[in-house]
Amino acid sequence: MSEDKNYPSLIEQTKNLANFSWELVQYITQNRDAILFVSDEIYKQRIETCKGCDKYDELENRCRECGCYVPAKAKIILDSCPLSKWDADKETWDSKFQKIAEDIDKKQQS
Repeated sequence: MSEDKNYPSLIEQTKNLANFSWELVQYITQNRDAILFVSDEIYKQRIETCKGCDKYDELENRCRECGCYVPAKAKIILDSCPLSKWDADKETWDSKFQKIAEDIDKKQQS
């Protein structure tokens, strides 16, 4: 026998997703430095890796592979090296996202 599951309508689910997305954008906008950027330690590691790469343009502080300005690229939590010399910090992002979701949930309940 199939179990009767009472989910919200598709319209309600869409509204819930839209509301969460809006809250997420607002939260990230208000807390972007704490949310979108890697720690100073990871930033320094990324910069050192880039400076040791033959694609690094020291004069321009840019990557010849992707064209990015290295100090900005190395700071972004979900960015990665196009040559796979360093990856997005997904583990830290996942924990930060979990906290964001909990904070948004608390705000909605109050």
